[in-house]
Amino acid sequence: MFSAFNSARSVVTLFHSPTSSASRRTLQLLKKHMESSKRKVFDLDVTEGPPTKDQLKTMLNYTGEHKVSSIVPGAASLSEATLILQSGGADKLLHPIVVDWVNGKAVLGDDEIGLKQLVQNLEK
Repeated sequence: MFSAFNSARSVVTLFHSPTSSASRRTLQLLKKHMESSKRKVFDLDVTEGPPTKDQLKTMLNYTGEHKVSSIVPGAASLSEATLILQSGGADKLLHPIVVDWVNGKAVLGDDEIGLKQLVQNLEK
């Protein structure tokens, strides 16, 4: 009766920059996985905009707040990162960032191994 709760798909967001070769490669890997998968295990949301303050806070919960300068170069805190993103938009953000909101995971930058692990965990 409640098996539908166990099969809910994850939502994966790619914070994407078409000018970044790493971001384009990440998008291709995610699409390739979706096409080759026997069942659709996640919905892919691709955005070229910056994350909201709440999204950024959630990402830092997943990665550890010490990673704030990895996500937004030059930022030492969530409030600084928010100000930088508000003033400069998505071009101030590290690309790509892949976030699995349901399972609480984030992969920063061109981390192909981390991305593959994230996708494999979605298959379970």
